[in-house]
Amino acid sequence: MMYIPSTGQIPKPRYALNYGLRLDKGTASELTHPHVPILLPDGSVGNLTLHVMNGTADEIKSQLLDSIDALFDMYADA
Repeated sequence: MMYIPSTGQIPKPRYALNYGLRLDKGTASELTHPHVPILLPDGSVGNLTLHVMNGTADEIKSQLLDSIDALFDMYADA
């Protein structure tokens, strides 16, 4: 049996980030959040909620960056 010394570090969990982006002219209903089925890495099926952001390109970019920061804040302890 091979001895592998412990590094004392706890391995960090691995994740998959699923996303899709499209910038359309005009506005869309921000109240509609359709769900699409996705195949997860473990073979199970999950749902992904599609979110709508309206505004100028700069406003949407700001909202998107805030959302990304919030997502990683939620998983900060992971």
